[in-house]
Amino acid sequence: MMLIIYGIKNCNTMKKAMDFLHEKGVVFDFFDYKKSTLSQVDFEQFITIFGEKVINKQGLTYRKFDNQTKEVLASDDGDAIYDIIKNNQSVLKRPILLGSLNDKKVALIGFDENQWRLLM
Repeated sequence: MMLIIYGIKNCNTMKKAMDFLHEKGVVFDFFDYKKSTLSQVDFEQFITIFGEKVINKQGLTYRKFDNQTKEVLASDDGDAIYDIIKNNQSVLKRPILLGSLNDKKVALIGFDENQWRLLM
């Protein structure tokens, strides 16, 4: 399995993360939330690995939601959360980097250069 980075191409944090990977010569696939819909299986994997950090509560998309939608996103109802996510993927924290590198499993959320450097 290779690395997949999930996010939005024109996001500044995504640009930093992808530049970092390119500089390190790391090969990866890019899953663009603007061009593809995340599967429920992949979303559930994100939740299993990262928990509630998957939802970017600091972002504009989240802040635009009404209170009822925010309550659903804070609930344990995975199907209801996915129904919101699949149509509002920009509410997901980015980047998410999953896969393997040099026979090590990689699961990172957000871009912290020091943390990412430890894996390279």
